[in-house]
Amino acid sequence: MAQTIYTVGHNSLNFMQFMSLIQANNITHIVDIRSIPYSKYAPWSDKSRLADLLRPFKINYTYLGHKLGGKNIRSGKFSNQKRLPSQAVYNEGIKVLVELSMRSHLAIMCAEGDPGKCHRQHTIAQTLLESGAKVLHILKDGSIKEAWRVESAPDQPTLF
Repeated sequence: MAQTIYTVGHNSLNFMQFMSLIQANNITHIVDIRSIPYSKYAPWSDKSRLADLLRPFKINYTYLGHKLGGKNIRSGKFSNQKRLPSQAVYNEGIKVLVELSMRSHLAIMCAEGDPGKCHRQHTIAQTLLESGAKVLHILKDGSIKEAWRVESAPDQPTLF
């Protein structure tokens, strides 16, 4: 696989700012990977509304948070670690994501604006990089940051 897959966080953006980032990068498909696809700060991003908002822009929407969403574990020294669905469910989500990327110019969407604080960099991008994909993070200022390989800390268990 030599696909380019983008990621974007909607945190603190209004819909038109979000669309500006999406359109500037010719994105034709948003894949929502939030485990909880709702936001009191950005109600436009709610799963129940987003597909309808994207449709006039000819952008497709797919929800994969049930397969690829990460939930914060807020206990002990692993407070930044994420709990993911089972390995089989996660792998199925990655397979769907890769298949969609073969047919469209897609961006993985999560709420967190900083990819360095999000499972789209620390988990999903790692899987995609290992498969040979190029992963680019769209930052809120419009700049692009290439995903980087994350080395496991020796005292930190892996996610799988």
